[in-house]
Amino acid sequence: MRPDLPSSLVAQRFLIRARQYRAQAILLADMEGFEPNWPKYFLLTHAIELAINAFLVFEPGTRGGGTKPENHDLMGLYEEAVRRGLKCDALVLKDLPHLSELHKLHYARYPRIEAKPVALISQFDDMVEQLFTDVRQALGVFGR
Repeated sequence: MRPDLPSSLVAQRFLIRARQYRAQAILLADMEGFEPNWPKYFLLTHAIELAINAFLVFEPGTRGGGTKPENHDLMGLYEEAVRRGLKCDALVLKDLPHLSELHKLHYARYPRIEAKPVALISQFDDMVEQLFTDVRQALGVFGR
């Protein structure tokens, strides 16, 4: 992150990119034949990571923004965001762990020998929408 940019601008850039990844994921089918559509999983989980990081890099009154953990643990990132003041949502707490493990292990990006139970990714749409709404409100950004 550039230290000369206001943290609000840095956060906006993360959130805009999160929305771009999510918009592309929405266009894709959940399955291709008998296989989950892994690019959709990656796009959506990366969108979630970017949205949470938008909150984590935002610290009013600072230049360059706050710090964010350098990992892909969606639950860990969410818990840190909640600790720093993001509204904690029951739906996010219930659904995010299912996607967090897949994202942390890069399961959607690389074939694995071990099989993980995978649900249709679109079943998490409400949770993702709630998370994006909570981040937008925390940053003072409204709209999609």
